[in-house]
Parts: sequence; structure tokens; C-alpha cells
Amino acid sequence: MRKVIIAAALVLVIIAGSALLILQGEKPKEEEEFPYNFTREWLKKGNLWVFDQPPIEYLKEIGATGTTWSVYYGGLNEYDRSYVNTLHRNGFVVCSGPPTVQSACADNEQLIQEACERDIYGDPLRFLGLEQYAMCSNHPLWREFLMKRFEEHVDGGVDAILIDEIGDTGAFCDYCMQAFNSYLAEHYSEEGLRSLFGIENLSSFNYRQYLLQHGATSEWEDPNPKLLLEFYQAKYSARADFIRELIQHTKGYAGRELLIGGNLYGLSPNQQIYVPYLDFAIFEMPIMPEEHEWLDYLRPLPGKHLTTYFLAEAIAPEKPFTAFPDVFDLAKLSEDEWWLWRHWLAEARACGASFLIPYQAYTYGGGSYTLAAEKISSYTKFFTEHPQYYENLERIASVAVLHDLHSTLTNELLWLADLSWRSFQRVGVMLQEAHIPFEVVYRGDGKFVQKRLTLEELRKYGVVIVPRGYDLDEEAQDLLSRYSMLGGRVLKCDELVDDFALVSTLKGMGLDFGLETNASEQLGIVVYRRGDSLLAHLINYEYDRGARDFSDQRNVEVTLTIPEEVSLEGRRLRMVSPDANGMILNFRVEDGKVTFTVPNVHCYSIASFE
Repeated sequence: MRKVIIAAALVLVIIAGSALLILQGEKPKEEEEFPYNFTREWLKKGNLWVFDQPPIEYLKEIGATGTTWSVYYGGLNEYDRSYVNTLHRNGFVVCSGPPTVQSACADNEQLIQEACERDIYGDPLRFLGLEQYAMCSNHPLWREFLMKRFEEHVDGGVDAILIDEIGDTGAFCDYCMQAFNSYLAEHYSEEGLRSLFGIENLSSFNYRQYLLQHGATSEWEDPNPKLLLEFYQAKYSARADFIRELIQHTKGYAGRELLIGGNLYGLSPNQQIYVPYLDFAIFEMPIMPEEHEWLDYLRPLPGKHLTTYFLAEAIAPEKPFTAFPDVFDLAKLSEDEWWLWRHWLAEARACGASFLIPYQAYTYGGGSYTLAAEKISSYTKFFTEHPQYYENLERIASVAVLHDLHSTLTNELLWLADLSWRSFQRVGVMLQEAHIPFEVVYRGDGKFVQKRLTLEELRKYGVVIVPRGYDLDEEAQDLLSRYSMLGGRVLKCDELVDDFALVSTLKGMGLDFGLETNASEQLGIVVYRRGDSLLAHLINYEYDRGARDFSDQRNVEVTLTIPEEVSLEGRRLRMVSPDANGMILNFRVEDGKVTFTVPNVHCYSIASFE
């Protein structure tokens, strides 16, 4: 499982830099106290964050909400406190981002040696292959350290705290083994332990030793797949319990409005389990192709992430989600590829989410990445000046893709869970490329996420797609059966030759999907109803890395089915874009459908009936 890294080295440089200023006689001046109202009123789906400590002018130019991953990495210090006060005075929010696994954020060598993660052989684990150690999420000394560190962030006057590495679950230290034994004792009788796992005496059982005795070099070589599954269930449970405790403790300590978010890397199933505890989320997402990765055939640079955004909204419609290309990928990007950032901003905003902009953001392996404000300000200003294209909208779709958390997190076997998660992602990208409007419907596992799926939700759609390898319980199967009896169609990918037969099977059903177009698969189209009118976001994915720009999509014909609640009589079709001046397009209405031709889409455009 891939982990996340934040700006460890960079923030240490900032702290060192502040110390140098002090030595040079330029210590930040103490500022007089001023009244500041801590509130949650700033929390919106259109929040725009900036990574690290940009100047006030940078934040103003792009219209940012504030900063994140920006202060107190190594604890309280006057340099960062002065920066927090400056941001508050200028109307910006400060979200700190304390890591929960990196040893570099602690200066106690004894603590680091005692509380670092251990591999199956008992040796200390490095954090993502770097010089620092990975710290154990189950070790009581590290947990105590994190409680105190979060208190320091509160004392530093931040508006919000983003929990980084939120999904790290420890490894093989004694405390991890004790946590597993406690889980087994809570969930199984002595007879169950004996018959299912061959554990005769739980008090003397050590999972690490058990694996070594069977010649395993990791838990993935456990000869008993069911025991491996329970090991991960225990890891998830222990981490979720601690995250909940950490949040409750920090908010109680604050005694004021303090919002807590988390970095839900990739929005993968093992990250989704923390959503119920959070006020908002920022998630790193892979955006660069990797050789031999299955999804790269469907999601090349700059990536097709509509499914991820739709999933985020389905999990918690009321919570803001913000995306950010992960720091592994930042190392592969040129700062001159600013057209990509315009694209990512537009894609996120068109899907009801927002984005985190890099300013001296850490890149994996060292170095930093800064996106020039003037390169993206035309886009961010466009979003601010045209809220009617992003707020109070309802996406139009007749197809739903089911995300079942149990099936993608644990399933009957862990390898099936991974297959199901990949199938879910693959289905979404294929629908996007085929221009079949879709939504994600979400069903929690009943343990970590309690969100239920109802028949009323399903009946909004003509087809519900069940990705490959799903392990649906009786309640879910009954729900789909009732949906089917009422005329809905259930398409199970397990019944197809492979997932790539999905689109042809769907089109063979003879349904009206609400969108027809001659556009290539490199143009994304998201259709919305706005009151009694329509609008469509058009997002270009045809990026030329050599030119560091997008290739125009020309003469795109679009036909939309007009919903019953919508009337286009007396309206004009306006084409708007941050890239060009607006224009009025001709359109024709016939047999309940409207057809128009978009002359050109460079990076991002909107067709709006007004």
C-alpha cells in the first residue's frame, strides 16, 4: 500500500531559515493581539488552498481561502506564529498539516528509536525509503506525542488541522501484535480461534512469529487468507479508533471552533473509513502514468478523475473535498506545465470540488514545486466571478455505478477487494470516455462507514452497474432485486467477459443516456440541470507534453435530452471559457432534444443556456 509524504524537508528548511533570520538580526517582530473570530463559515466546496507559506500577494492574486501544510511542522515557533497572525489579519484561513508517521517532525531521538515501526524481522522501518523513520501508529509513546503536538497546533492559532498519513496502520512491533490479539479476543471464541486459525492459546500467540515460522517475508505470504483478512481488519480498527480519539481530544482541548480534515490518499477504500470523523478532506491523487499500470491505458496524463470526484460526493455530499497531485508526481512535472494545473482546477471545480495549489511544495526525493500565480489566476478568478456555473446544480445521469465499501476494503479475500476497487475505477473511466453520464451511489460497510443505500436513491437511475468481484451481503442483494422488480436494470460486471465489454452492453440496452456526441474520448462532458435550464462543462484531456499545452478539440457536436422540468424556450446558448471571449451559439430543439456544435475547446469551456 502506497503511503503519503508531506513537506518534511521543506518545512525544516523554513524553520532553519527563520533561525538564520534571527541570527542576522531580522527576527520576526512580535505582533499585537487582535480580535479573531474562529468560525466554520469559511468551509465551502469551492475552497482554494495553497501549499506551504506563500506571500499575501500570491494568495490574493488567486483568490485563495488560505494555506495548508504550512505551519508548525516541528512544533510551535514564533516565525510560524507571526505568519499565522499575518494571514488572519488579511482574511485568510490557516490549516496546518501535522504528519502522524514521520520521525523528522520529532526531535527526541529516544522516542524515535523506541516508537518507530518494525518490519517482520523486528528491524526499524524507513519512511518511504527516506532517511527518516516511520513511526508506529499503535505505540503509546508516539500516540502521546501526537496528542501533545496537535495541542501545540491549537495553541498556535490555526483554523483547521489536516491529519496527514491518516491511513497508516503500523506494522509488526509488539504493540501492533498486542492490538491484533485484542481484536481476535473480542471477535472470536477459543473454539473459533482454534478451528479457523489454528490458534491454541491466544495469550502466547504472536502473529509476526507465526508468519516467520511459516517462512513468510510479509503478511501477504500468510498461508491462511482468512487470518490475513482479520489482521487488516484489526489494523483498520485500531487506527480508526485512535484517529477518532485524536480528533475528540484536539477539539476538546481547543474549546473553540476548530475543524479537522485528513489527507485521504487517492480516496481509496482504506482511506474512506476516516470520512465520518472529518469536517473536510484533501486527498493526494496520482496523476502521472506509471509503466505497466493497468489504469494508465485508460487514464493517461493529465488523468481522468471524474469517478473520484463523484465518489467523494457520494460518500459525504455535505463535506468539501479538495484534490492535489501527489508529491511523487510533482517530482516529474515541470513548473512550465501550468496548462495542466488549469485543467486540474477546471476538472475539480466542474465536479463540485476544489484544488490545492503548490507553492514551494515538497516533491518526493527533495526539491520543491511552485506554480506561478499569474499562470492560473485567470481560471481562479473565472470561478469566483461565475458562481452560477458551479453552485446549486444537479448533475444529469441515468446510469449509476455502485461503490460497496465492504467489497472494495476487505471483501471475502483481500485480493478480491483490490480487484473490486480497480474494477470500480475502470468502469468509471470507461463511462467517461464513452460519454455516458453517470453517478456513483455509495454503500458503507456498516462498521467504519454507516451510510446506507436506499431504493429511493437507486430509482433515480435506469441502470445500476455492479463492478467486478463485489461481495454483496443479503441486504444489498435484496435491494438490487427490488430495484430490478420495479423496472431498473442491474448490470453485473462479473457476468461480462471482461470490463471492456461494459460500454457495448450498455449501449445494447437501447436506453437514452441523455447525451450524444461526436467528441473523442479525450473530451470530458459533465451535464447539469440549473433550475429550469441546462449547462455542460467540457474538459479537454488531449495534452501534448512536448508543447506543454492542449490540442484543440474542434467542431464538437452535442445533443442533450431535455428533462421534463427544463424549458429552453426564449433562451440563448452562451459559450464561456477562461481561455477565450464568450460567444453565442446556435442550437435546435427537436423531439425533446437540443443539439448544438461547439467550434473549439482548448482546455476548458462551458455551454450554458441562459
